[in-house]
Amino acid sequence: MSDAPRQGVGTFFRALLAFIDAKGLRDKVREAVSPETQKQIDDPPRPLAFIASTPIDEMETALHGLTDDATLVECGLACARPLGWSLLAPVLRVAFTLFGHSPSPVLANLNRFFSLVTRGISFEWTETEGKSGIVTATFQGSGTPDAAYHVLRGSLLFTFEACGIVGQVGVPQVQESTPSAAIVRYEVKWG
Repeated sequence: MSDAPRQGVGTFFRALLAFIDAKGLRDKVREAVSPETQKQIDDPPRPLAFIASTPIDEMETALHGLTDDATLVECGLACARPLGWSLLAPVLRVAFTLFGHSPSPVLANLNRFFSLVTRGISFEWTETEGKSGIVTATFQGSGTPDAAYHVLRGSLLFTFEACGIVGQVGVPQVQESTPSAAIVRYEVKWG
């Protein structure tokens, strides 16, 4: 795992698997992934253990092949909920106490929030006009699947749910994709 460019916490893997199960797609997803990922599906990682992104990438790609972008966005939101309402809740409470229930400070601190559950993904927030801006995500390493960009879009939507407001996250716009990283932009706006 130490040479994996990206990693995710076991709770995310388990939430992804629960989403796949809720859609009734476990067998089809399992058939579409490598034997190593099949082993992870059969024996999921411990909730707080970090694992290489490969099984997550494979499962998201398989899900994408069976569904569509909108389902991946739904998946990202469903996976963010158990993380946001459990692991990240204390940090969110502090942010809301200091800055109010606005998405802007949450979006400005995505690196802090995501570092608790991922490795190898970094963020930059650029506020544009009052209630809008751009989230730029950098995925380390090569071969990040398009599916991951849509799942992240759904995860970013959790920001609005946590703040109790309505907001939108635009479709992922790949700015650059090299062997060392992929840079993806998301336009964000809220109410």
